[in-house]
Amino acid sequence: MKPRFTVALLGYQSEPYLAKAISSIRSQTLRDFDVMCIVEKSTDASLDICQNWAGEDSSVQVVSLPKSGSGSCSRNYAIEHARGEYLVFIDGDDWVVDDMLEQLNRKLGETGDVDIVAFAAVTTQQDHVDIGQSPFVTNFTPSDCSSTFTGQEAIRKTRKNGGRFYGYTPINIYRTQFLRSRQLFQKPGVIFEDAEWMTRTWYFAESFAYLHAKLYIYRRNAKSVMSESSSRSIFNLIDNLASVIGFSRENSVPCDIVAIWANQWTSLLYWFLFSPVSARKISDKDRVDALSILFQSVGKEQVEKFIAMASRPKRMAAPLLFLAARGLVLPAKVFFRWLYYPLVMRRR
Repeated sequence: MKPRFTVALLGYQSEPYLAKAISSIRSQTLRDFDVMCIVEKSTDASLDICQNWAGEDSSVQVVSLPKSGSGSCSRNYAIEHARGEYLVFIDGDDWVVDDMLEQLNRKLGETGDVDIVAFAAVTTQQDHVDIGQSPFVTNFTPSDCSSTFTGQEAIRKTRKNGGRFYGYTPINIYRTQFLRSRQLFQKPGVIFEDAEWMTRTWYFAESFAYLHAKLYIYRRNAKSVMSESSSRSIFNLIDNLASVIGFSRENSVPCDIVAIWANQWTSLLYWFLFSPVSARKISDKDRVDALSILFQSVGKEQVEKFIAMASRPKRMAAPLLFLAARGLVLPAKVFFRWLYYPLVMRRR
């Protein structure tokens, strides 16, 4: 008999944190689940920790994979091999509340077997948090709990977040057969894989529910790729943005949804290329090369159309991207540093 949930724990290079993640899984008040510990080749004891756990619990399977450079290959393995009706992803440096699965199972009892259930996540840099008092992230509002909706309606609901989108794989659970039937796998070996994947996954979901509960504790790492730009982060972002633009065209995505994605992805593009906070160490050559790749891969005209769907401040900045792609980077750097970001921060 299939378990209700498969918990996929990603254990790459997570030795300092794995004990807490494992403890939170072992403490679940609902027991109808199995576990896949997926550990890409690490230089620490992550694999040993997971194997020791499996030796104590027959419901735990350990999978050792080659190092790939992102969590996407591990998640894809889970999508292909999970036994559970629903997939729950946990990164090795995070943890979950003790009744997470019980709350999700209760929600599914109310809604039926929807394709995706979303929930809220607490963010922290500490080992211990007060769930009730800690800041949290969510793509929805409490009122969204009252009914089910489609994935496309879920995308439209994110407009209430002021253009923000939290594209973290673990703050949703996914019906395993839905992912398999649609062949919804993450792009292997890249970062920013979560946001690009969730763009496709949400779009195709026929049924979607939201549980307004803080179930996941997301440990913010000051050294993560989301905190500061690097050459890899920029080129991977460009790759994923090109995929989103291509997906929009290939699937004749409604204009209002494209506009939502345009706001979200243009914000990311500007932030990692020109933000005085995150892009300090990026060379002008990387900026020029990344933009050139974007315009060549999907076409300058398609990029223009995509950004034209975004809000006015983002549209105003677009001509500077085209100058930067030709090597004239200074005007964009001045604009974003002294006008765009001061204005954006003041409006917030």
